[in-house]
Amino acid sequence: MTQPSQITVPLLAWLRTFLVLGVLLTAAISHAKRLAPTPVPPVTIGGVKYSAPSDKMGYVVATNTNNGKELWRVRIYSVQINPILEEDVQHVFITSLVVSGGTLLIENERGDKYTLDVSTRKVTERK
Repeated sequence: MTQPSQITVPLLAWLRTFLVLGVLLTAAISHAKRLAPTPVPPVTIGGVKYSAPSDKMGYVVATNTNNGKELWRVRIYSVQINPILEEDVQHVFITSLVVSGGTLLIENERGDKYTLDVSTRKVTERK
């Protein structure tokens, strides 16, 4: 029959190793802070200003230029956040908004490119 002390010693060694690894990972991850994203200049098409807010990752916001009221916002892309890693270093923000006819050409920090048809609000990924 196994004695309680025979089980406890390996369990304590395993727990100690697990805790040490956890502390080391936490220390490494907690220092991974990113700088605020560079503001993207808004663009205007026919009395509507289109912007990429730095507080809402992956969105374009349409605002009436006459009264400043938000007309709509569209999610261009989403980013899966890994809960084990520091969240802010996983954020991917829009870096470019360019007008091309009745569409917006959008690019993010990863180099992903999208087109937003502003009349239908349809988002298409560009290659």
